[in-house]
Amino acid sequence: MELDIVITPEGKGESKIYSINSIQVPNVVTQGKTIDEAKKRLKEALKLYFEDMAEEKETLMESLEKGNNAPLITRMLL
Repeated sequence: MELDIVITPEGKGESKIYSINSIQVPNVVTQGKTIDEAKKRLKEALKLYFEDMAEEKETLMESLEKGNNAPLITRMLL
């Protein structure tokens, strides 16, 4: 399953962390000291979430299979 994710840097220097969540499952949010750590934690959190919410996973999978286009979040420098 491919999900769109949003990564938000917070803080500065040694206290900098990265918050991360998925657009399709916005109520699952986690963070990490690096982007890779945040991604790993999000995967773990989503797996646990879908274990408890199997019906929601089915609905999401059906939506993705139908080609429902989720919004794309990116950044552009002007």
